Amino acid sequence: MTDYYDPKTLRGAIRKSIPAKTFLRTRFFPEDVFFPTKSVSFEIQGIKRRLAPYTSPYAGSESVERDGYEVKTFTAPSVTPKRVITNDTVAQKLLGESPYDSGLTPEDRAAEMAARDLIELQDMIARREEQMCAQVLQEGILRIKGRGLNAVCDYGFEGIESTISGEKWVSGYDIPGKLAKVSQELRKKGSNPDTLILGSEAANALMDNAKFMKLLDLRRVDSGEIRPTELEPGVQYIGRIALPGLFADIYGYDEYYDDDSTGDILPMIDPKTAILISSRERNMMLYGAVTYIDAKTGEYVTEMGKYVPYTAWSVDPPAKEIYLASRPLPMPKDLESWYVMKEVV
Repeated sequence: MTDYYDPKTLRGAIRKSIPAKTFLRTRFFPEDVFFPTKSVSFEIQGIKRRLAPYTSPYAGSESVERDGYEVKTFTAPSVTPKRVITNDTVAQKLLGESPYDSGLTPEDRAAEMAARDLIELQDMIARREEQMCAQVLQEGILRIKGRGLNAVCDYGFEGIESTISGEKWVSGYDIPGKLAKVSQELRKKGSNPDTLILGSEAANALMDNAKFMKLLDLRRVDSGEIRPTELEPGVQYIGRIALPGLFADIYGYDEYYDDDSTGDILPMIDPKTAILISSRERNMMLYGAVTYIDAKTGEYVTEMGKYVPYTAWSVDPPAKEIYLASRPLPMPKDLESWYVMKEVV
């Protein structure tokens, strides 16, 4: 008989599920790195574009310094949602189950419920990862708040500008000039921005901007194109802009999440924010190890992995708890590869 609550069986259910769509996580933090401890370390290096020095055959070669780097260590936050299956829940019919003699026993319902719960828990963690990436890209820090938790992971990012009143993206403002200027500054630091991410109001302001639309109306110069397309729920491909020093795809991001602490529905990207970024940087998602108690042996187990399922149970009252644990932490590889413009509207 299959043990539907064995961690190996639960992992099989995870592999067959489809995670929540995560545009920022997938596109800008594509690499997964796993650690054997709950703490993770990441290195931040400032890279200079030095020229090899001229040397005289009579004076010998010249020594050049190596680029330094900084190592930061942080305890990866624990993200461990759970679901509880009780006698009452398995006695009721499942969503979609025939109300008339479906043939399902309470054991069958419990197994089906465990599989459905795992898929939902995985989607919740994936959505949390997306929210973490969104916060890091907009603020350069990660705030970790929860029951008994209030910590901040500060990456040392400085590329944030709160737009002054004279630079609001109104109809007559030179948005193309602003983007070209920001791109030039990023290129001086060694980055090649190729993506513009816009909150909903920033996207509308761009489309209403006279100078931006006039730029696209030029018939003899390929300055870009507007071709709105919905890539996935909440993500719209708006088009492409070509300027001296900037050739970028433009995306509108209008995805939301439910904030359980306040009950509010919040946007992943602030509606008035614009982010110019390079998608070529191989940013990472670091995963700390997960430690839990094995329900069969009662012993502590530590596992490396992206999502680690395990169970617990009690006799009085009778209940089984299904956990899905993860310790994710976004890590930008280059803190000078993107720039944030806030309050553009």
